Amino acid sequence: MSDLYRLLLLIVLFGTLSQDVWAQEAPPDEPQQTEEQAQTERIVEDRPPLYSIKRGGHPLTWLEVAFKPVLRSAEGGSIRNLASRKSTSEKTSGIRFGFDGAGSGSGFGPEVTFFHKNFLGRNVDVELPLLYTYKRYEVYQLNAHMPVASQRFYGALSFDLGAGYRSRPQDDFYGFGNDSSVDNETQFRTVAREMSAGLSAKLSDYSTAGIHGVYSRVGVTAPTSGVSAQDYFDSSSTPGLQGGVTLRSLVFSIGRDNQQREKNAFRGGADRLEVSFNDGAGGEFQYWRYRLTSQHFFPLSSDARKVIAVRALLETNQTTSGHSIPFFNMPALGSGQTLRGFQTSRFRDKTALALSLEYRYRIWPMIDVGLFVDEGQVAPKLGDLAMNGFHTGYGVRLFVWPKENSPITFDYGRSGEMWRFYVNFKPRF
Repeated sequence: MSDLYRLLLLIVLFGTLSQDVWAQEAPPDEPQQTEEQAQTERIVEDRPPLYSIKRGGHPLTWLEVAFKPVLRSAEGGSIRNLASRKSTSEKTSGIRFGFDGAGSGSGFGPEVTFFHKNFLGRNVDVELPLLYTYKRYEVYQLNAHMPVASQRFYGALSFDLGAGYRSRPQDDFYGFGNDSSVDNETQFRTVAREMSAGLSAKLSDYSTAGIHGVYSRVGVTAPTSGVSAQDYFDSSSTPGLQGGVTLRSLVFSIGRDNQQREKNAFRGGADRLEVSFNDGAGGEFQYWRYRLTSQHFFPLSSDARKVIAVRALLETNQTTSGHSIPFFNMPALGSGQTLRGFQTSRFRDKTALALSLEYRYRIWPMIDVGLFVDEGQVAPKLGDLAMNGFHTGYGVRLFVWPKENSPITFDYGRSGEMWRFYVNFKPRF
């Protein structure tokens, strides 16, 4: 725990030193500066006491010196030009190009998205994202949304159609439980095909609800590399491992999302509750899933230069009598989105709880530094979660903002087992 104490001490030091390093806002009676002036002129005329000593000793000053030449070039070059281009969101149809991953451990690759916001002239919104990563993970989807409400309530209710294909050639599996051993590492491959249809309702500017039926077929085979989980685990202890499963699901969801990324900062928050009933062909699988996610951002200054970010995940699955849950549909912790500093999908069971706390600090107009602590655990049932069952990961992250609403994050997390490095091109947290 000594390392965790050091991390908490750093958080306190960041908050204390920031009062001297960053200047206060101009008095109300002074004329307001333009954004361009604010980036080139000093915020205040006089330096605080011992300014040079505190600034020279501050760890963020060292980072500023390292990145300053790059940022000067970027602010006047291609990155600034890229940020000023017209967004594809203003177009009604076209192609978007990006770079993304397919979840934990998938690597990254090019993503091409074909879209049309007025298909057939009937306000049908269609998207076709296609992703292929360097680790050979594939995600191909088709999403369509058609307004079905009356003209008076236009846009409040829509009919949704979806189809997808996902290939994950090598995912990690360590067995079940909060005390599973890292020595049990094996791999498995899944190929999933899915179709869905349902209704979505816009309850307010930020709130939505939906009910959808989903039909999916997931095949499980030997991985493209590594040790096959099928050689070390059997279907009696690991349901769905030998062959896969076909599932029919009815999913109800409700959520509120006013989260925004603007002016190089995250704002607002998002909460979502999802309840589903899942029934497998053949009678082996049948269960209820309850999943709650929440994340919020609390600025400590008016310019969002200092922010506290919190995130929580709670999921539990309950089987009906005489049935089980496919192992690959159980929640797993150990990723950049749940528990950093551990192997991918390090802990897996029917129930999972994950919590994250971050302190983010602006060191340059296009760079933030954050310190984080993640806590997480899994258990067979919700009542089996315990205060002494948490696994801890902590570390530092870097936000780079090529555009004011499109950051790239680099996370370096540590746990009692290892160090892990994460890159995310489309972070929501």
